[in-house]
Amino acid sequence: MPSKVCLLICAITLFSAHKTARAELEPSCAKDSPERRGDIGCSYIEDKVLPAPLKEPLFWHIDRFESNSGAQAAAGPNSVVFQAHGAWWAMSIEPMIKEHHGGKHVASIALPPLPPAPKYSMLVISAYIPAGQTSRVHHHSGVEAFYTVDGEQCLETPTAAHRIPKGSGFAVPAGLTMRLVATGSKPRRGLAVIVYDASQPPTTRTEELASELVLCRP
Repeated sequence: MPSKVCLLICAITLFSAHKTARAELEPSCAKDSPERRGDIGCSYIEDKVLPAPLKEPLFWHIDRFESNSGAQAAAGPNSVVFQAHGAWWAMSIEPMIKEHHGGKHVASIALPPLPPAPKYSMLVISAYIPAGQTSRVHHHSGVEAFYTVDGEQCLETPTAAHRIPKGSGFAVPAGLTMRLVATGSKPRRGLAVIVYDASQPPTTRTEELASELVLCRP
């Protein structure tokens, strides 16, 4: 039988290893990151100023296409078209509509109310992140929504940890402190959009608030 001292040392070692794994940061998001070439990374796809006014309530519509031409033909002034994760995508910020943009309509994710601003931009993000890695602690000057293409992700906030499994989405209000974790047993492939006050930076890091977050548990 293992001694109590041995069991204690083993427990401390496992706890330390868990903390170290959780501390591994994912690559910072950037334009033309390695994700654009099929490698690990987080990409800023496009930062597009939206035509005013925006009539709320608004939804993030995600449509999947087999070709660039099909996606481009369906795109409107509030859309961004790009290729990622083996498909072409058209993402649009619009009211709820019955007829979508062709292709396969993947999701309509309701957005929280936008903060008051004279002009808004939509920042579209695509990521391919190994399991166990986390984003930096941060908040946004607008609302953010997530969609999991493959794998699993979990969003840590001051009030709860929100799991976002494959094929599901989630949206959060402006100003919320958060950290995104790639959970599960395989890399996460995810899409995100931030609709924010165009006169402010979309993202502000707040690492000093990490202790306020509810952690995602295995």
